Amino acid sequence: MGDGRERAPRVVGALVRLTRGTAGPDRAVAEVVRARLQLMPEGARALAAIEAGPADPRARGELTAAVAQLLATDPGFAQYLTTTELGGPADPTTVQLRTDPEPDPTTVHLRVGPEDRSTVQLRVEPRNPSTVQLRVDPAAAGARALAARRSNTALVVALALVLIAALVALGIHLGSRPLLQPTGPDFAHAARTVRDPAQAQGVLPDLTAMPSGWQVASGPRSGASSGPDVPCLLPGACDQQLAYATVTFSTTPLPSVQFTVVTFTSAEAAGRAFDTRLDLLDARGDATVATVPSIGDRSAARTRGGSTAETLVRVDSVLLYVHYSGPGATVALPGLTPFARLLAERAQQAEQGRTPDAVFHATAP
Repeated sequence: MGDGRERAPRVVGALVRLTRGTAGPDRAVAEVVRARLQLMPEGARALAAIEAGPADPRARGELTAAVAQLLATDPGFAQYLTTTELGGPADPTTVQLRTDPEPDPTTVHLRVGPEDRSTVQLRVEPRNPSTVQLRVDPAAAGARALAARRSNTALVVALALVLIAALVALGIHLGSRPLLQPTGPDFAHAARTVRDPAQAQGVLPDLTAMPSGWQVASGPRSGASSGPDVPCLLPGACDQQLAYATVTFSTTPLPSVQFTVVTFTSAEAAGRAFDTRLDLLDARGDATVATVPSIGDRSAARTRGGSTAETLVRVDSVLLYVHYSGPGATVALPGLTPFARLLAERAQQAEQGRTPDAVFHATAP
């Protein structure tokens, strides 16, 4: 009981009220909990489910499990909740988030109060936006006894993590540069990992995303790790290959375009798989290197004879390839670029925790 899991139902109730727009005095704390849950893959999925159906018992059960896991694995955050409306005290500690518009908009203050006026400052260096400084008010820190400091260490760390998550969720801009903006190039390593076959299949385009005249020729098919459609691309480390999905579209009677999505545990693993796939293409004697615009984190293209062409793209921890079969592959290769961009954009949406809905555009946006 000391891990705070007994508070999970109360926290879930506050999150459901927040989703419905009926939150009361516990609204601010519920916002903090929601931001913290977004850092967990299970929490993000549970939040998406409850937002889609606040009255769905299954969604509520998933959210309860995610909250219980958070409180069990993060004692500092569970301790923080004991000081809020969701923890039960009559006069809970409040958390105030404030940015200084002047003279220093790069500093965000996190104040714990009202009785304890200690302040935590999170500052982004303008000259080096990848550096974040965390500073505790020295006056307040010096006034605390050693035992108090020890008891508050986990709380400060938890609040700092919550602050970062809140900034990500709210898209706060410091100066002219967005801080940890999910779509920015400096946030690439914080992208969510697409782990299961259903998520991988969601990256694939459907008929509504394709240009008119194209029809599904086969699939979609998906599976865990590797299978008949997608071999293991990391020999000796197949456990780092998480899921795959593939679908083929065609026009009558030719050509056809096959979309394939393969997900990995990390961007580094996906990069090695990119090299493996490229080596497999180059091992065929008639493969020719082709020029392709920059797409995602890395891209390459090959043609084979006059009937096939393939474009490879890596987007963080996801490997994508678009395979063309039909006459005039060399001439048709530039036409694969919009398809590759479509697949890359949908992969980015999935890694941002969004439902992929990008559609085909004949020209680059």
